[in-house]
Amino acid sequence: MKTGYSKICINPPYGAPIVGYYEPRYVKGITSSLYTRAVAFDDGNKKAVVITVDVCLLSFSFYNRIKDEIVKATGIDRDAIFINLSHTHTGPLVGGDFASNIKGSDVYDEFLLSSTRDVAVYALADLCESRIETGETVAKNISFTRRYRMKDGSVATNPGPHNENIDHALGTPNETLKLVKIVRDGKNDIAMVNFGTHSDSVGGDYINADYVGYVCSTVEDALPGTDCIFLLGPQGDVNHVNVNTTKGEMAILNDLDTVCPHSDAHARHMGRVIAGAVLSIYSITEEVKADKISYSSMTINLPSNQENDRLDEAKKICELYDAGRKNELPYKEMELVTVIAEARRIVMLENGPDSFPYLLSAIKIGDLAFAGIGGEPFVEIGVRISEQSPFENTIVCCLTNDDGAYIPTSSSYEEGGYEARGSTIKPGGDNIIVDGMIKLLKSL
Repeated sequence: MKTGYSKICINPPYGAPIVGYYEPRYVKGITSSLYTRAVAFDDGNKKAVVITVDVCLLSFSFYNRIKDEIVKATGIDRDAIFINLSHTHTGPLVGGDFASNIKGSDVYDEFLLSSTRDVAVYALADLCESRIETGETVAKNISFTRRYRMKDGSVATNPGPHNENIDHALGTPNETLKLVKIVRDGKNDIAMVNFGTHSDSVGGDYINADYVGYVCSTVEDALPGTDCIFLLGPQGDVNHVNVNTTKGEMAILNDLDTVCPHSDAHARHMGRVIAGAVLSIYSITEEVKADKISYSSMTINLPSNQENDRLDEAKKICELYDAGRKNELPYKEMELVTVIAEARRIVMLENGPDSFPYLLSAIKIGDLAFAGIGGEPFVEIGVRISEQSPFENTIVCCLTNDDGAYIPTSSSYEEGGYEARGSTIKPGGDNIIVDGMIKLLKSL
């Protein structure tokens, strides 16, 4: 197997809009650079490329524009292109904003498009003989469930540190870290790191790749002659906020009086923990067969979460919020965000559709498989896919090759919370995704 690597900086200009919240933010500076990175594979017959992009969200049409450009420039098959987003909430808006009428810059969009095409081209030009090894460990105490049953019976997302009204967590974070180590003849090794939690630990209006960027830079600093690429795993119901915040965590977090405190220092801490986990297994990885490349994709249909019986109420909430009158709504902080997300979902789906097409993507490199889901599935969905996969070494990724909503587990809809109340997908979508992905993997 031959492999290649490339990376290109994709920082936006000063003043560009930042995506990720329900409030407008604009770039004031850069504290951690953004990149698009690529690893190319060539078995002598077929080629494939795995790409990561340090942005929060891309539309399905933008993914397809990138693929069009890569196919035109390289001739590889569309299904051989696997594009995964870091989901940083301190990155540029590309296209339109999911939470407002703000638009990104056409100039920046074209720059990102060409950069992501070029990173694939350059990775394919960097091919050399390689062997592939894998390892698995855990990264502890940096990813936490963000959905909680409160003592009054309600469910809250991000109820805040040391909230005395919390009864218990709803869900368990997946602390599994997977490593693909590629040892190349005469060129840098490549560390492909797979872990899942929200890339939203920094906040503010400075460009920052969040903990994902610090994982890559820390691994590269610790292992000279190694290039690092991060693949985001399912993370729809987990983030960085420990509701039982330790004194040490409090010392490196800002905005401790909010439900979701942030800081660059905390992102660096998370990056070091994940990088430390990588280093703990880097010397004891095991070689896997990497002889042939295969790939495929599948479009599934997920049922639409339409609620027209609540349409009038939802329209009123959106009107007040959009008019700058959110103080007239009897909600605060994350509860307000939840209500707004739910109202926007109801209004958006007034006239359908009845279902949404979702693209599932998979690339197999010998006995190693990359499984990609659009949107933000709960961690349990990724665990189920890993457990049922026909391949022992399966790298499950979210926000891959397709846009989309939160994909909660079916049980979470009755519980409530931001993700389930705002999701455009009805209960049962999780089972359709798991069944579809297992079918797709078996086809390889």
